[in-house]
Amino acid sequence: MSRMAMLRMTLAAIPALLLLSGEASAWSQETHKRIAKDALQYMSSPAATADMRRAANFYGQAAGGLDRAGELIGQAAYDVDDFHDTHLGGWWVGYEHSPIGDLAESLANYTSYWHFLNLTRGADVHGNDHGGYDYRYHTVDGSVLDVDWYAMVYLYNRDLKQSDFDTTEAHYRQGSFSNRDQHYGDFQDTAFQPVDNLGKYWFDQFKSVPTLQSIGFSLHAVGDAAQPHHVYNTTANNHSGWEAWVKDYYDAEGLADANAVTRIAHLYNPLTDIRGLITQVANEAYLHPEPLYATDHATRVQVAKIMIPHAIATTVAVLTKGVNYIHGQGGN
Repeated sequence: MSRMAMLRMTLAAIPALLLLSGEASAWSQETHKRIAKDALQYMSSPAATADMRRAANFYGQAAGGLDRAGELIGQAAYDVDDFHDTHLGGWWVGYEHSPIGDLAESLANYTSYWHFLNLTRGADVHGNDHGGYDYRYHTVDGSVLDVDWYAMVYLYNRDLKQSDFDTTEAHYRQGSFSNRDQHYGDFQDTAFQPVDNLGKYWFDQFKSVPTLQSIGFSLHAVGDAAQPHHVYNTTANNHSGWEAWVKDYYDAEGLADANAVTRIAHLYNPLTDIRGLITQVANEAYLHPEPLYATDHATRVQVAKIMIPHAIATTVAVLTKGVNYIHGQGGN
């Protein structure tokens, strides 16, 4: 396709980008924050194990109170979607961190493309067991208004900024292999690193210098992996409607049910490698693709009442793992 033809397609796509404005950020930012705060509260409850309570006490002392710890860690989990660490473009358009100068930022702050773990396929070109977002393998919803397609049209032939490849991509490479020209030269063929690598990078930062912010950043990966759209590799398929619904009904439908967390908390062992924990909850999300295709309230309640407790239970495991590591018991 010629550059002029792609330009015409891009211009035609811009109104749809603005109209759709569906986020690519798994749960809403507020839901990420609530999951972290609810996990900490659970860790101080009678249902928690001794290790969980010890970890909750550690974070509470570090922050000057458990509520304050929840606020700080939750805000860090929230903030990852606002990173301006990924710029896509080219010599003819320059580089930007979101479409058309922030006008469609809610559609895709480009950092969001690191927030997928594609379980529809196996190993990727980087050597990861499962890849991250890759337009070539996105789940198609059959709609004319396919957000993935419109994003691809807007970003056609745009590459990853060199400085972001040298920093962000390098951080999230985590032992895999990347070549900027080969793997990040054209958006439509770009294979982004998976979100479990993001989680590992920030958890390793916590292990190096423990801060509430770094552990909170790592928890964002847990939330993303627990969202079905992010393991089915799509920014479309009712993505934004589902995440908005979860935020709106988080309290009304009792999605963060502590009894549900208790029933599954033992499944997530803090001794498991951080990427193993993230992949484990992603596998649970993969069993529940219904929100990609169904928008009725009953279906959404059913799936959310499964996945929010799993996200909280995994978050509990990661928070506990962090403190166990400090005490020489955390594994990898």
